[in-house]
Amino acid sequence: MEKHFVYIDGTKIYYEDSLHGKDVLVCLHGFISSSLCWYPIMKHMTKFFRVIAFDLPGFGQTVSSHDFEYTLTNYGLLTISFIEKLGLNKVHLVGHSLGGQIALQAALKKPNLFHKLFLIGASAQRKRPSKIARLFCCIPFADEAAFRFYFQDRMVDIAISKVLAGGVGLEGEILQPYIDTCKKREVIQAVLKLGKEREDDMKESDLKTICHDTYLLWGREDQVVSLKEGEFLNQNLINSTLAIIEHCGHLPMEEYPFTVLHHLYSFFIPNYRNQT
Repeated sequence: MEKHFVYIDGTKIYYEDSLHGKDVLVCLHGFISSSLCWYPIMKHMTKFFRVIAFDLPGFGQTVSSHDFEYTLTNYGLLTISFIEKLGLNKVHLVGHSLGGQIALQAALKKPNLFHKLFLIGASAQRKRPSKIARLFCCIPFADEAAFRFYFQDRMVDIAISKVLAGGVGLEGEILQPYIDTCKKREVIQAVLKLGKEREDDMKESDLKTICHDTYLLWGREDQVVSLKEGEFLNQNLINSTLAIIEHCGHLPMEEYPFTVLHHLYSFFIPNYRNQT
């Protein structure tokens, strides 16, 4: 994977690109994450596809411009601009958690740019934060207070670990990068901006207009985005399939990487099931 930066509307986007492959998978990470979340399966995907994974503004190595709007709609538009900047068309989108919702936003805004969608534990029924929560996000130096007095607390590490551990009980060095990401100052700033600016997840009426073939993959034990949200998407996307991984939480790529790859290959590669 080669590492690059590209400017989109004043934001310096970090991305990794395998460069080779006829079919292109553009991977969108989730909330408080980065392109690192794809590492357990990325090298295997490059055997069959050109794989591109980029860090969303505010996360990973992408630092957003001062006036970037932290809305789902804007993240979707940025995804479109990023793909067009690379001169690509008819790409497949692979999205995890918040990245799945952003993939849907992009597909809604410019459907002809995309071929298929593969969504893992995609957020689907999240509402805009309450007025009180939004007011807190506007308090001057709220990010500094959160950084100093909340996110450095050992209890936060334990709480995050419990939520992300999943069905197989992920722990230690596997979860540490996710915990460390949560505690970065710039990520805390992005979280607060999202809390202030983001809107509701996509409405049912809009979901019903998305016609792309869509594969929904869920962990039965997901404590972050429950299976009910997957069932909601499956009911409202007209060309969707829902598959469930038993004893799995919110990080299937870490918990069951080869199971995820099997589902992904079966969806994107014609006759793959007949070859195995």
